[in-house]
Amino acid sequence: MPETTSKLFHNLRSRESGKAVLEQERTAPTCAQVLRELLEQKGLSAPEWIAAADISKSYAYQVLRGERIPGRDILLRTALALRLSLKEVQRLLAVGGCGALYPKIRRDAAVIFALNQHMTLLETEDLLVSLSERSLYARES
Repeated sequence: MPETTSKLFHNLRSRESGKAVLEQERTAPTCAQVLRELLEQKGLSAPEWIAAADISKSYAYQVLRGERIPGRDILLRTALALRLSLKEVQRLLAVGGCGALYPKIRRDAAVIFALNQHMTLLETEDLLVSLSERSLYARES
């Protein structure tokens, strides 16, 4: 289990524990690792995730093996399918190398609203359409 930020701050205050922290080799979790961890936490199998997030089977398994990094909209569809909290979504987007949801961007605000209201992927799509915002299935231009 990774150390909390506050624990790391505490350890960095002392000369000895601070040196130990600095000497540890740290590897950031990959998107695939975080996604597998979330699936396990939510009790979903890979096929259940694939169906719920409406992702092609071959692409999804490449993502889970770490061969591909999913785009932002795939991660957002995943977040809605898994009913992730906003904090979990922001982490997933970060490890996926995607920008965080930003409430000053209307489309992002709509997704944040959908997440907070525990909307389904379909309900979120309807919301985006009603606001004339780009679909979570549309290719970015």
